[in-house]
Amino acid sequence: MYNTIIDSMCKDKLDNDAFDLYSEMVSKRIFPDVNTYNALINGFCIVGKLKDAIGLFNKMTSENINPDVYTFNILVDAFCKEGRVKEAKNGLAMMMKQGIKPDVVTYNSLMDRYCLVNEVNKAKSIFNTMSHRGVTANVRSYSIMINRFCKIKMVDQAMKLFKEMHHKQIFPNVITYSSLIDGLCKSGRISYALELNDEMHDRGQQPDIITYSSILDDLCKNHQVDKAIERPGYSTKYVHIHYSY
Repeated sequence: MYNTIIDSMCKDKLDNDAFDLYSEMVSKRIFPDVNTYNALINGFCIVGKLKDAIGLFNKMTSENINPDVYTFNILVDAFCKEGRVKEAKNGLAMMMKQGIKPDVVTYNSLMDRYCLVNEVNKAKSIFNTMSHRGVTANVRSYSIMINRFCKIKMVDQAMKLFKEMHHKQIFPNVITYSSLIDGLCKSGRISYALELNDEMHDRGQQPDIITYSSILDDLCKNHQVDKAIERPGYSTKYVHIHYSY
């Protein structure tokens, strides 16, 4: 019961209230477990209190409560978001030393960080390491890499990964499609971008404002405004937003 309430408080960013409840349960000799600490560590990370989260991690280990993959994933992701990649990698090494196998969430956090600082080769290395260690990449893994390849104008590499997704029956989501469509538009391959947009509709993926803006921007720059407005599924509200911007 305490864990449920603490977890809910932490997700609502009520970290101080959650910690007070944790203190109350300890005072009543209701001993916290790994789930209690995971909720609190995650709560502190959500509000940017990484130092406090690390303190709780050290406390749980000193009490012989073994962290699990979720504990490490919270901290690895938090380190990555703060740009502390060395500490994130140390967390990865500690996981493996303790016999805890990193999962796709762990690797995605590292890949995302490397991509944000434009170290795409390191991100690609992490991506390849996953498969070598028997961890299956998911749609987020591919979307991270496809988005970065498109940002640095390596659209052919992005397309290669996109085709690999289809081969492995990993279905792209709106982020995957939007990233690739944007990359294709900016590289002058509007025809294929339009084909992908149609594929999105066929697969039940609803394009968002980013998808529409990429295509409309490219069509307008190429003096094809009528074609942009006539495209099936293009809502007038999106056109108005684009023009007003």
